[in-house]
Amino acid sequence: MELWDVLAKRRSIRKYSKRAVSGRKLCRLYKALQLAPSGGNKQNYGFIFVTDAEKRRQIAEQASHQDFLAGAPVLMAAVCEPGGGFNVAIAVDHMILAATDEGLGTCWVGWFEREPVKRILGVPDSKEVPILVTIGHPLEKPGPRARKSLEELVMHDEYRSA
Repeated sequence: MELWDVLAKRRSIRKYSKRAVSGRKLCRLYKALQLAPSGGNKQNYGFIFVTDAEKRRQIAEQASHQDFLAGAPVLMAAVCEPGGGFNVAIAVDHMILAATDEGLGTCWVGWFEREPVKRILGVPDSKEVPILVTIGHPLEKPGPRARKSLEELVMHDEYRSA
């Protein structure tokens, strides 16, 4: 896909087929994470790709109370140093756009309890888990959502209230 097509096509997907994500496609997502920039090139993050159905179920039940996390064939947990969430967001966005280009669906998940996820995945207390992302072959095709107009969104030279 062309970049602008990828940007326009990306949607939050919450219904996935049971079909596994191929190793080739996962490797493309890994590469997108690797290519992402980070402040000071610190790359102060790592990414756990959870394909184990039992672990995904535990995370869905104990940490998020959102069933669709268990229904996706892959659940990615971003792990970083404290305060590294900004760099994680850049890398995850690269991965999500790459997933869209690969014909996969994704959904950012920021509302979840961190401690159960850390326990289930063996993440040390010294690390943070700022975001989860579901990944899989979509079973839905949501349409575009409303967006602010450019006049509301973009300002020049100084802040102005809407």
